[in-house]
Amino acid sequence: MSVRTEFSDLIRAMARRDWGTVDQILDGLETTGWRGGSQMIGAAFAIGVNERFAAGHSPTDVARFVAETRSQFPDAQSLPALEMEGLVRAALGEVDLIENLNPETALQMQIVFLGKLLQDRDHDEAQLEEFIADVERTAAEHL
Repeated sequence: MSVRTEFSDLIRAMARRDWGTVDQILDGLETTGWRGGSQMIGAAFAIGVNERFAAGHSPTDVARFVAETRSQFPDAQSLPALEMEGLVRAALGEVDLIENLNPETALQMQIVFLGKLLQDRDHDEAQLEEFIADVERTAAEHL
């Protein structure tokens, strides 16, 4: 299975709320490595955030989104809230907010946010496949 396929399958499983498959894929990635993962997850996160906040946003909107994410996902409780807000705002154009963010921490945050974004969006199968194709194209530009 190609790396791109593994990450596409991870996104599909997250969108379908198939947490057993999500855990299985994540365990496999821990074993085999995350080569290409930061590009795929980063692309999915950035596209999802920009879709979520397409109509405009304020720092308060971002803070509310982070608070909702932290309340819905137990893994998010250990992540720093202010840095999470900075990561979302960076995806929306304020890139200077993440200059000192550890890449591993950023990846963990992006995965948690991606779960929230996919659940909130609730794509049908055609929309999900369109989203994944967009993510794959965007990630391929950065591989």
